[in-house]
Amino acid sequence: MRAAVVLLALAFGVALSGAASAAEPTVEIASRNQKIRAILLKPQKPIASVILLVGGHGKMDIAPNGNIGWGRGNQLIRTRAEYLKQGFAVLVPDIAPDWKTPAGVVNGYRFNPLHGADIGALVAYMRTIAEPVVLVGTSRAGVTTGVTLLVTEGKNRPDFVVLTAPMLMPHGKQPSFLKAIQGNRQKAQIPMLIVGHNKDQCPMTSPASIGDFQKWRGSDNLEILRLDGPQGAGHPCEAKAAHGFIGIDDQVVSAVSAWIKRQKH
Repeated sequence: MRAAVVLLALAFGVALSGAASAAEPTVEIASRNQKIRAILLKPQKPIASVILLVGGHGKMDIAPNGNIGWGRGNQLIRTRAEYLKQGFAVLVPDIAPDWKTPAGVVNGYRFNPLHGADIGALVAYMRTIAEPVVLVGTSRAGVTTGVTLLVTEGKNRPDFVVLTAPMLMPHGKQPSFLKAIQGNRQKAQIPMLIVGHNKDQCPMTSPASIGDFQKWRGSDNLEILRLDGPQGAGHPCEAKAAHGFIGIDDQVVSAVSAWIKRQKH
């Protein structure tokens, strides 16, 4: 019995050790009167910076030691280490504290211009580490990207944008890139890659919406890539479904990384 307890204690110790070694470095970046906590991963000589924006409600609750309270399974977040391997400095930001409430998040914050200014502050910060700075957002982060492009200029404006399975066009009462950018087509003129999934059954991010977006924005400096893979399981708008590119993470990372590297030349 005692031997079993000792073995259990050793196993628990190993688990704790593993948890400690899994901690990731964090930074706090000032925006307005807030400090935005983010995980920051840096290779020795970064070739560019990517800011990975989670979908959903966006409230990641990142702890000081880098532990993620929510969003670990999100497609971009679960592949953050792969972007590091590609040579990028990687920032995974939480939302500003004043967008959080005890019950969740402030309604409509994703298309609030102050939220766009927050992302602009992150861009300016990453510009001091490695340029170009690329905003990479998935799903509902397409809304965040829209308002960011609306309000940012100069060093706070990203150099390139990548959107995966994004909420681009109006769908019922749901927010969208188009709503967040207030229909300003000119502000959307930035080198941009959109990655969709042929089997995406989420009504807000259907493959057809990408074509509608292209018609609205125009094709200049816009590249569209449609991937295919498993249908996945669970809710069609969640990370384990085709919407979250389940089973083809490597294809997403390879495609996004290759596109960014091409923009540098």
